[in-house]
Amino acid sequence: MRAARYYGREDIRIEEIPEPPCGPNQVKIAPAFVGICGTDLHEYLGGPNFCPASRHPVTGDSIPVTLGHEFSGVIKEIGSEVRAAHLRVGLPCAVQPTVYCG
Repeated sequence: MRAARYYGREDIRIEEIPEPPCGPNQVKIAPAFVGICGTDLHEYLGGPNFCPASRHPVTGDSIPVTLGHEFSGVIKEIGSEVRAAHLRVGLPCAVQPTVYCG
């Protein structure tokens, strides 16, 4: 898949990366629309601010990271442990882009 990857201040690259698997407790979404928000602009001009320069304790990610946390799309796959009767493959959705630490 193609992704906008943040490498550091004023360094964003469009790259081909492997599509991540859908974990058992996850829902995979095929993005349809992705916004560029103020956070992305702050990262580009003066970061890294929020993008983890070293390994993040919850996600394990570090730069380079894929940008685009404000998006909508269609459910592509539902993990085997997800118990939500209202979810189904093909359902349009939007994302609440928050990860809590602790």
